[in-house]
Amino acid sequence: MNAAQLLVDAMQLPEDEREDLAAKLLDSLEPTPGISIEDKEEIERRAADARAGVPGIPWDEVKRSFTK
Repeated sequence: MNAAQLLVDAMQLPEDEREDLAAKLLDSLEPTPGISIEDKEEIERRAADARAGVPGIPWDEVKRSFTK
C-alpha cells in the first residue's frame, strides 16, 4: 500500500479516529530544529484548546499587537 491509498483509506475513518491517527503520526516525527520541549508543550496545549472549542485570539487583535 502506498501513501496515497493509505490517505484515501484514512479519510474514511470517523473524525475522532482521524484526529487520533494524525496526532500519532505527528508524534512520530522528529521535532523541528529550534523548537524546544516547552514550545512543543505550548503547541500541544493550544491544539487541545482549539479542539475543545476554546476561542482563540481574533486575527485583528494579533495584527494590532505587531504594529504597536
